[in-house]
Amino acid sequence: MKTRIAVAFLVFTTSLGWTQTLSNNTTNFPMIGIVRGQTLQINVAAFPPDPCFAQIDFQDANGNAVGTSVNVTLQAGQSASLSVNANTLTSVPGQRIEVLPTVVPTAGLGNQCDASAEVFDNLLGSTSVVVPGALGYGPSPEFAMLGVTELQTVRLNVVAYPPDPCVGELSFVNTSGIQVGNALNVQLAAGQAASIDLPGNTLVTRLGQRAEVRPLVTAPNGGCVASAEIYSNLFGFTTASIPPDPCSPSNTSCIAFQARAETIKVDRF
Repeated sequence: MKTRIAVAFLVFTTSLGWTQTLSNNTTNFPMIGIVRGQTLQINVAAFPPDPCFAQIDFQDANGNAVGTSVNVTLQAGQSASLSVNANTLTSVPGQRIEVLPTVVPTAGLGNQCDASAEVFDNLLGSTSVVVPGALGYGPSPEFAMLGVTELQTVRLNVVAYPPDPCVGELSFVNTSGIQVGNALNVQLAAGQAASIDLPGNTLVTRLGQRAEVRPLVTAPNGGCVASAEIYSNLFGFTTASIPPDPCSPSNTSCIAFQARAETIKVDRF
């Protein structure tokens, strides 16, 4: 019988108003894709000296609950996990299911929950993807360039985080800033999600050749939490998961936030 040991990496996070934040210090995750043979797990830790009181669960692309839900009561330094097995969500090998981890605190001030999500293999228990939780992201999701091969596909996900809707366009551009593949217009109510794929074999024609692309989310009114994934065409397994860049040089308000956050961190510790 396999035993997985979760280690808590304690990271100080804060929200100072520049981000697309959630109420009550709710931890923010993007959509994460899994296939049969994989499990998605949420890990939460109580950041000392505070406890952590939260409800943990998963949602599908329509905002419906999947798997089980659990309420955790953790003292400083303690941690807990909740998982959902993709085998319970689909019977089709290679079919990708996009799932949203949610961590909603159930107490007020003095409640510090640090969370992460990971995808691991059911057979060997090996982790392939780790996604950190955050209190928020920039209102305009930004991504860097990423490479894709003939045997891979890039998927761009977006979810409308309650209580806001997400209205915008999803697309990809190449190194010249020219759109490649299709674009997708989305009008999502709070809790709903959508995605668009860009197969690598539409960009390159031989094994080992790479195409660099940049996921692009245009959402003037904000409300959209995005992520990009690279997955195997053969098995559907995610090989990389990329959250939106919360601090890019073009985001001056983010730079101010980062400097102030460093000052708060020094004062706290």
